[in-house]
Amino acid sequence: MNLPDLISLDRQLELYAQNGHFLGLLSSDRCDPNSIINMRTYGNKHNINSIHYEHGIYGGQYGLHSPYNRCCLYPPTIVFQQQHISLVSKNKHILDRDLKILDPDVMIAIYINLSNNITSLNSVDLVNI
Repeated sequence: MNLPDLISLDRQLELYAQNGHFLGLLSSDRCDPNSIINMRTYGNKHNINSIHYEHGIYGGQYGLHSPYNRCCLYPPTIVFQQQHISLVSKNKHILDRDLKILDPDVMIAIYINLSNNITSLNSVDLVNI
């Protein structure tokens, strides 16, 4: 999964825990209740179903299914048209289904920047995130 794909597929990609639990829509629409950047739902750091919730199984550095757990063996996956296309994780040593690994901070930054109408994202911009 590369940067242009994430941008062009805005509002079409879904994030799922490997136990099948829905974790949000990869969307730049802050008003969409399913968006990973909606502060009331999946973007809320107090929502137990959010990857932003530090004390749950889907978030934080110790969550069993958290992309922020550097030792997580079962990180969330990005799904497009019912196909798993990428893992989202800080763990760069996962050897699961030959899927590419996307850093969760980069993923979030892309959709926050898109929501702020920053359309000239490139890899150099994301290095500073």
